Amino acid sequence: MSIKETISSYIRYNHWANKKLTQWLQTLPNEVLYKETNASFASIDLTLQHMKNAQFFWYEVITEGDVKKLDEAIVVKSIDTVIDQLLLGSGQMIEIYTKFSEQELAADINSPVMTRTRHDFIMHVINHNSYHRGQIITIARMLGAVTNIPETDYEAYFWDQKTNTKV
Repeated sequence: MSIKETISSYIRYNHWANKKLTQWLQTLPNEVLYKETNASFASIDLTLQHMKNAQFFWYEVITEGDVKKLDEAIVVKSIDTVIDQLLLGSGQMIEIYTKFSEQELAADINSPVMTRTRHDFIMHVINHNSYHRGQIITIARMLGAVTNIPETDYEAYFWDQKTNTKV
C-alpha cells in the first residue's frame, strides 16, 4: 500500500471515528458533556474543543497556511457548534489531504517548532484525535455513561466499511 493510500484511509477513518463519537455524545445529557473532571481537559466539551482547535491548527500547517489567523477561543456550553466544527475540520481533511500526491505527502513542511514530512504531520493529527477520543470515552464512563459506547478503533472502521459496502 502506498503512502497516499495509507494516508487516505487514515483520514477517512479519522472522520468516521469523529462522527461515531459525536453521534454518541449527542445522546448524552448536557450535564455529562460539561461536567468538570480531573482529566487533561476539564470536561468532554473542552476536550472536543481542543481536538477541533488542533485539527484546524494542523490543517494550516499541512496546507502551508497561516496558523496566526486561527481563532482558538473557548466557546462556553456550545457543544453542537463544537461538534459541527470538529466534523467540518475532519471533513476538510478528507477533501484536501486525499488530493496530495505521493511527492506532496513526502515533502518536508514547517510547523512553528519543527520540520517534518507532510504525512508525518497528518499521521500526528489523526493519532492525536484517537488519543483524545479515548480520553472522552473514559471521562464519559467515569461520569456514568456506560451504554452504547461506540467502538472507534481503526479495525472497527474496516468492519464498518466492509459491512456497509455493497458488493
